[in-house]
Amino acid sequence: MTDLEQLKRDLVTCTRLLVLAGILDYSGHLSARVPGTDRVLIQPRDASRAALTADDLLVVDLDGALVEGDVPPPAETAIHTGVYRNRPDAALVCHGHPTLSTTFSMTDRPFLPMRHFAYRDPDGLPVHPDATHITTREQGDAVAATLGDRHACLLRAHGTVLVAPTVQELLMDCLDLEENARTLLAATQLTSGADGGELRPLSPEECAEIGRSYSRSRHRPHKLWEHYVHRGTTAGILGLP
Repeated sequence: MTDLEQLKRDLVTCTRLLVLAGILDYSGHLSARVPGTDRVLIQPRDASRAALTADDLLVVDLDGALVEGDVPPPAETAIHTGVYRNRPDAALVCHGHPTLSTTFSMTDRPFLPMRHFAYRDPDGLPVHPDATHITTREQGDAVAATLGDRHACLLRAHGTVLVAPTVQELLMDCLDLEENARTLLAATQLTSGADGGELRPLSPEECAEIGRSYSRSRHRPHKLWEHYVHRGTTAGILGLP
């Protein structure tokens, strides 16, 4: 199997697993930069994310023009191409619509780090102010500007954008982002009453200390990947034709 074939298989596996986890549903999309090129693998606009195959994947250039395939790419391909144009380090991009994370784009409460794996965001996540569909080059570049050098940002009333260097880390980060949102919402409920105490997110000092102790290149991304591959296989989502 060539590296490109493996990348396609991994992109399909990650897409299906994110459907299983509720990060993607009938909409949202993953993409991967074809190594050493200005080309991007991306899923079709209308194909089911739960039944995606390697043969379904399209190739577009950094302007979003279709290079390989005969069906339309996602309407919001501009999100992906905008990030890839502005972030040479970005190997993969996910745009999803997870409910809990997206909720924080519609409040004044910052998306504070509650779980130790959220240490990279001591001040929360940036929120892109454009709540419309991101379909033009200019809008894609604006999303990339909001993202900056961060690993994730929120789109107001819309969803999330994440970048990662490997597919295993992309899956991990998508799941971690939603889990941090779930924990923050639960902690907010616990502290909302008169006797509830105060919210205690990780401090910047704690985030820095966790960062020094937390190696993303060690076993956790691969351990998580294997766990969800097994779950997906058992659930049948990875066994579809």
